[in-house]
Amino acid sequence: MKSRKRTYFKYFSLFFILMVFILIIGCSGTPSAVPIVNSFLADPSTIMVGQSSTLSWSVTDATTVTIDHGVGTVALSGTTTVSPIITTTYTLTATNSAGSVTATTTVTVGSLLTITYNGNGNTAGTIPVDPSSPYQSGATVTVLGNTGDLSRINDGGTSYYFTGWNTKADGSGADHTEGSTFTMGTSNVILYAQWTPYALRDIGPAGGYIFYDKGYYSKSEFTIVKAAPDPGPVTPPSDTWRYLEAAPSDQSTSAEWGCYCYSISGADGTAVGTGEQNTLDIEAGCTTSGTAADLCANLSLGGYSDWFLPSKGELNLMYQNLKVSGVGSFTDYGYSSSSEYDADYGWYQSLFNGNQSYSKKFLTYHVRAVRAF
Repeated sequence: MKSRKRTYFKYFSLFFILMVFILIIGCSGTPSAVPIVNSFLADPSTIMVGQSSTLSWSVTDATTVTIDHGVGTVALSGTTTVSPIITTTYTLTATNSAGSVTATTTVTVGSLLTITYNGNGNTAGTIPVDPSSPYQSGATVTVLGNTGDLSRINDGGTSYYFTGWNTKADGSGADHTEGSTFTMGTSNVILYAQWTPYALRDIGPAGGYIFYDKGYYSKSEFTIVKAAPDPGPVTPPSDTWRYLEAAPSDQSTSAEWGCYCYSISGADGTAVGTGEQNTLDIEAGCTTSGTAADLCANLSLGGYSDWFLPSKGELNLMYQNLKVSGVGSFTDYGYSSSSEYDADYGWYQSLFNGNQSYSKKFLTYHVRAVRAF
């Protein structure tokens, strides 16, 4: 009986030892499967240069987890911030004794996009620069105005005024006006200045009103016959011009022609194109300050200081092309010209009915300056 018990005990002990051995082997032996990558993501997956994305991951049954491109060894789960400068695919590698598995995620890096303004034939002024450029795709862009006073004067014999911007130089693209907005796409944008030829009654470069278009650029083609004792013909030395622009408002409501009883040599031009030379001659020959010509010669307006008192012919064009059309805020009173009749008289014009006549130089009239360009 005792022998049988010993046999049972012997077999039980062997069984117990075997089970413990199997348990130890099961806890420390080779796993049956490779690791599992539950997730590996980049958020956001698209960034711009200088921005960051966050990598996040979760792995089970791994002894080591690594991420390339300088991230290195990481925990089984976690996050890290990356800032690639080019589009980059990150690879996560999870390893255990059964092997390795990998997962990838990509961070797409987009280039910042620029807004460039183009003068598109401007002859003067400064092309605007957008201080907010460059932009991200999807950003809102506010269009600038003509902040650099771009102008296009005598380009191939014609002058133009600025009308806005367009994505095509020939105006066939999308129009954009000052203060308007648009959404930045996926490519750089160039905005080209758009130009329209000047016409009568348009706003001129100095903010006045166009009242004469000669049709072409040239110097004056007529001669002035001076009064005695020097009656020889002369050609005005004015610069090449095509258009005449009147100031947007009067420079005075009561200014005299000046220098009564004195003849001003050279100030007797009456034709269109003689007003500038008349004004120069009056300034040279009459030292009285505050005369009609003096007010115009010393005027600085709209960024220009080349104003003059119009001649008899130029004043009449202002009446015909501006006053009659209700443009220019003219009164119905008399306006002085720079054309001298003689030592005692100067030419003026009533803008009530357009009549021209001469009157004593000490009488006062309204004054409206003009300029040529």
